[in-house]
Amino acid sequence: MNEAPIHVGHPDQNSATSVCGCCMGATLATLRPTENRPNLSAIAFRAGDHANFKASMLTGLASAAHPALANLRTREGDDFSIALIDAWAAVCDVLTFYQERLANEAYIGTATERLSIEELARLIGYRLHPGAAAETDLVILMEDPPGASPDVAELTVPAGTRVQSQPGPDEKPQVFETLDDLETKVAWNTLRPRLTRPVLPNNGDSTAWVEGTPTLQVGDAIVFVSRERSDEDFIGFDKNSTLWDFRYIVAVESEPQGQRTRITWDRALDSVATEGGKPTAGLKLYQLREHASLFGYNAPHPRVLSEKIRESFGFVGDDFPIIEPGEPIPEPSPSRIRGTPEHPGDWHFTLASGNRITLDAVYKSFVPQSWVVLSLRSGFEDVFRVEDTVADAESIYAISARATRLTLDKPHSILDFAEDYRRIAVYGGTTEVPLAETPQAKWVAGDKIELEQGGDDLPKGRKLIFRGHPACLKITAQVITLAADDGAVRGLTRGTIVTLLGQSEPQGENHSFRLRDQDGFIGTALALGEAFESIPAPDTAPEITVTATLKRVLATDATHSQLELEEPLGAAFDRTSLRIHANVARAAHGEGAAEILGGGDPSVPFQKFQIKQAPVTHRLAANETGVKSTLSVRIDGVEWDEVPDLYQRDAEARIYKTSLTDDSNTIIEFGDGISGARPPAGRDNILVNHSRGLGRAGNLRAGQLTLALDRPLGLKETDNPLPASGGADPETAADARLNAPAYTLTLGRLVSLTDYRDFALSFPGIAKAEARWVWVGETRRIAVTIAGDGGTEIASNSATFTNLLNAFRSLGDPLVGVDLLSYQPASFRLGLKVAVDTTYSSEAVLAATEARLRETFSFKTRGFGQLLSLSEVAAAAHQVEGLTAVDIDLLYRTTAPQTALIVHSRLVSQPGHLGPGGILLPAEILTLDEDPLDKLELMT
Repeated sequence: MNEAPIHVGHPDQNSATSVCGCCMGATLATLRPTENRPNLSAIAFRAGDHANFKASMLTGLASAAHPALANLRTREGDDFSIALIDAWAAVCDVLTFYQERLANEAYIGTATERLSIEELARLIGYRLHPGAAAETDLVILMEDPPGASPDVAELTVPAGTRVQSQPGPDEKPQVFETLDDLETKVAWNTLRPRLTRPVLPNNGDSTAWVEGTPTLQVGDAIVFVSRERSDEDFIGFDKNSTLWDFRYIVAVESEPQGQRTRITWDRALDSVATEGGKPTAGLKLYQLREHASLFGYNAPHPRVLSEKIRESFGFVGDDFPIIEPGEPIPEPSPSRIRGTPEHPGDWHFTLASGNRITLDAVYKSFVPQSWVVLSLRSGFEDVFRVEDTVADAESIYAISARATRLTLDKPHSILDFAEDYRRIAVYGGTTEVPLAETPQAKWVAGDKIELEQGGDDLPKGRKLIFRGHPACLKITAQVITLAADDGAVRGLTRGTIVTLLGQSEPQGENHSFRLRDQDGFIGTALALGEAFESIPAPDTAPEITVTATLKRVLATDATHSQLELEEPLGAAFDRTSLRIHANVARAAHGEGAAEILGGGDPSVPFQKFQIKQAPVTHRLAANETGVKSTLSVRIDGVEWDEVPDLYQRDAEARIYKTSLTDDSNTIIEFGDGISGARPPAGRDNILVNHSRGLGRAGNLRAGQLTLALDRPLGLKETDNPLPASGGADPETAADARLNAPAYTLTLGRLVSLTDYRDFALSFPGIAKAEARWVWVGETRRIAVTIAGDGGTEIASNSATFTNLLNAFRSLGDPLVGVDLLSYQPASFRLGLKVAVDTTYSSEAVLAATEARLRETFSFKTRGFGQLLSLSEVAAAAHQVEGLTAVDIDLLYRTTAPQTALIVHSRLVSQPGHLGPGGILLPAEILTLDEDPLDKLELMT
């Protein structure tokens, strides 16, 4: 026995060891201390466990307070008393386990059950986010219904028209439905920008476009004739007018489609009639298909004739040649020779009566009212209109042949060619070549776009989708300087191909061009417009897509219209590849569903029902939660309203509240007749309508929504040129722990700078957010940078972006400007060597090192504007078991600055800031590049 009594609840001090073992466990193990420091993920709240409780009860057996137990000396487990103590210890263990669990579930920071977190959040007015349905713009192509008149006036695509996605590998098909009725027309399927414009050749031009593919060839003669020379009915007509140009073709290029041909001639025009610097109407182009000479150009020179024959023709000034006695008197000579018998020259060529010429052969293409050009090798030329043609025989200049005699309209001008008769070239046989409209090469940008066709019946506020290749330019200046937003500068030389990223803006005498070179370097160049030449974009260029809202349509002429947009496009398109879709419907993830919940039972308070077709779609909205439910509940045909909770509601209010299970099933709960009305009695009188489907699975890629499940009259096919975005899964318990306390900081109102950040973080689809003050001129504004789930960029035309910005403006301070920016991804590259403990597999350590680096420097772990130091990289690598040393050889950014292939001691990451020219730039998140490491090898 112990010498001193044992007091219950107090360990015996200096107790002797019992030889029999009856005093084993003389120290109390309960109550166990349960102190908890702040910020623990779990609360320790157990007085003890099975072993502690059993030890304490065994200690109590030896207490002086229980003398009746003095004879119980055994402590063996097979004894009934000891077994009973063991059983009670197990009961206490279970009770304290659940007590600890209840204590943990009482705090939002340690609760593990979704129901606990949801109910705790409700205490501060916060509801776990139900998730959000993705949205996108759907292009709908229509066709005239069978039997309908061509281009039927209007066809309606009703709201709720379903379209299913084409799933990729390991994906499930997703159904989207249109949100509103859409009035469509076949003519609105695809609009094109104006591709050509009537531009007459002007002085200084050496090229022109003609219709079709005429029989023009290199070397052909052409003549441009202004109406002052050609149109006898024109008030300014003058047959002696010099407003014409004769040229030779040096190049012929036909378009692949054969619609027009581009011709180039030898010398720039210089005699086209102009008014105000532009060519006047009525300019015509003629092809001169025949190349002829005057009769006698090939006559034998008189010197090759005998003296007797020359004498028979006579010389200029002689009436008759010398006749010997007894010889017959010849007829008058048809032609004379210049000079004298001693010094004979060439034939005395004559142009009959000053307005007639005789050609060297019969030419059927020389017809009245056609044009003829006389040309000398010296460059002297003149144009004539043919008044009459006669096919006849000619015998003169010692030759005889069939010939064509032309009567021309300018009698005196012909004599100007008499001195060089043999060298006169006659071009005729004219055919008019219709001039075609000139293709427009300039890019399409800004807020005004002229169409190739009429479109003045498009309604205001119509959503349009522009899709095509980005505009490509070729630098024609010697050197262009491209300055990036971060200050980096790059020089581009003549002939370099660049991509134009937006409309050029005037900057004094120059223009500001936002460009990207072939290496991906983006910057701004100040230059004259003549420093660039628009060139067709290659077919391999990526397609860009932009949405816009129509402000109005203006008719520019009888067949063309001009679109005016609410905002500039924000991009520059290659004109020939641009397509504009005007049959555009907004579509959201989900499809309509209706079901009968059951019958109302007034005898049951807080009657509950579970919706079978889950999940209920919540669509993006510009409110404090970012979503709005599609659920509609009707009882006996009367619609009831959803409220956040039933607390202190009117007894007759037709209301209900909803909650979500862990499986995303929706529970509907009605009132008890005191806080909210009870459903009236009835059989299957509670009906619900909603859409089902939401979550990140709806964030589809562009071009996946192509299977129309519903086909209203005229619907041909569908497409989504832009990815679907905004889809978010229901909020997890882990996210709620962070978001619920943040909600208490804003309570639906945005006051402080951090309120904007916290509010953005609670918005569906937003993973990271940063807010900071930025001075724009003399005004201080709030710049909020956001990043989507998984590091996705949130496009400025997406529903998430638009709704969040609208929520900022409606819930925030109306006197403070706010700008929303999608973050700028930035990456760095790395090369290193490591030493590995010989007891470890080097291959496994290398793989683990790369995995550790990618995890440490991923989007999930990095923040906005967070710098990266060399020591951070080394510390991350040293966390790998088996790695003993690391030597970093390369650490640099993939984009400026710090792109030099060296080891930088620190890499910068820009926060949101104001860039050159007052451009607001988003914050960066610097992560490890996805491509393989530059180097990861063992030290030698």
